Amino acid sequence: MKIAIWVVVGLVVIGTPIALYFIQRARQLKIDKTGVVLYATIISSEPVKVFGKLSDMVKINLWVQEPDKERRDVALKTRIPAGQKLEVGMRLPVVIDPKNPKRIYPASEDSLKRVVLTGPRRERRMMQTGRGVQRQGYQPPRGRRG
Repeated sequence: MKIAIWVVVGLVVIGTPIALYFIQRARQLKIDKTGVVLYATIISSEPVKVFGKLSDMVKINLWVQEPDKERRDVALKTRIPAGQKLEVGMRLPVVIDPKNPKRIYPASEDSLKRVVLTGPRRERRMMQTGRGVQRQGYQPPRGRRG
C-alpha cells in the first residue's frame, strides 16, 4: 500500500512539469501561427540563475508597441545560443497573443512573414526591406531604360 502511494506521488511530481511544458509549447505554436508579429526594442538583458549558477536562459526587458496602442515594457525569458550578443537598442521579433496581450513569445522564421511595423515613421522605413540600407560601390541611375 505504501509503495503504491509513493509511486503515485512520484508520477505526480515528475509528470506535472512535463505536462506543463507540453501545454506551454502547444500554446506557443498556436500563438505563433495566429498572433500579432512585431519588433520589440531591447531595454536590458541579464542572465538567469538556476540554483545559484548561471544558465543559458536570459531575461530580456523589451519595449513593445502594438498597433494603435501605447508603448509598454515587457519581460521575456528565453534561451540564446552561446556567443550571441544582445545589446540595448536591438530589435527582436516577438509574437503577441491576440486573446491575452500579456503573453509574448519569440517569433519563429515562419511568423516573420507577417511582421507588423510599428513605431516612428523613420524607424518603420529603416525596417522595410531595402530602405535605410546604404549600398556600397557603384549604383546605376534609377531612371527608365530605353
